[in-house]
Amino acid sequence: MTPASRLEWGRGAPPPAFHAVDAVAAAPEQPGPDAEWGIAFIHERPVARLATWLRHDLVGAPGATGLIGHYAATDADAAVELLRDAASRLTNAGARRVLGPMNGSTWGRYRFAVPDPASETTAPPFLGEPVNSPEYPAHFAAAGFGEAARYESRITRDITAANPRAAAAEETARAKGVRVAPLELARFEDELRDLHQLSLRSFADNLYYSPIGPEEFAAMYRPMRALLDPALVLLARDAGDSLIGYAFAYADPLSVADGRPHRMILKTLAVDPAWRSIGLGALLVERLHAAARAKGLSSVIHALMHVANNSMKISAHTAQLFRRYALYEHS
Repeated sequence: MTPASRLEWGRGAPPPAFHAVDAVAAAPEQPGPDAEWGIAFIHERPVARLATWLRHDLVGAPGATGLIGHYAATDADAAVELLRDAASRLTNAGARRVLGPMNGSTWGRYRFAVPDPASETTAPPFLGEPVNSPEYPAHFAAAGFGEAARYESRITRDITAANPRAAAAEETARAKGVRVAPLELARFEDELRDLHQLSLRSFADNLYYSPIGPEEFAAMYRPMRALLDPALVLLARDAGDSLIGYAFAYADPLSVADGRPHRMILKTLAVDPAWRSIGLGALLVERLHAAARAKGLSSVIHALMHVANNSMKISAHTAQLFRRYALYEHS
């Protein structure tokens, strides 16, 4: 332990010291009442913080899983000691594994952007991208964590390039009575309920996934309403009007040039498992690229995809690596 330092643990609303740690970018989410928080101090100055949870039966992780999130640090040695102590406490509480960074679940912020010479490490972040000190992955490694999962964001700069599979999917979808339409803001709450139900079906096999209720889901998306352009949120419905796929995108306000955004962020692509075989995801991406062109946007970022997800196969047709990310597990 760093000389003249100490660790403090507690539950409930964290004290001001938790928020006083000089993070690269303070996370907008706050630890919930089910979290335990920890703070490392040097000479009574807070230099590292985190929060922990114990979850059960995440996809691909049976039994109890410990999570470490809301991580920030300005002193590496104290931070590593805090991480080790957090992992030990979670293991002693029954965790079979400890993952991080993850703010409570995969619905919250999780993963670190990792330095990678093949990615556009110096490119400015997009809205919704993990932002962290490049030293944070090294803190986790020094505390005994190794990579558990890899993710990528990829960028398409030629949004006129056609995906042959999308053309075939258009014909099949039309024959089956599928229609694709923009989000209707006038019935936003109804649309959110449909999006929630489809998300549960679409993401059910995602690594470390756990379901959430409709109100919690809606609370995540309501703050984005003012940012949304309905033309960039496409919903696919079958002949019976059931939602079977959606592509949720927005113009990135962090990419403004000459007074207007120049890139679009494809945040979520979800397709009902029963409809994946017809290429519905490729169709939705192709339609989004057309909508981006109509809005005067010049590039599209396919955001935060697990390297084994179907979205990567669609993205690989036109996109190049933008940035890599990692989730870590204590060993």
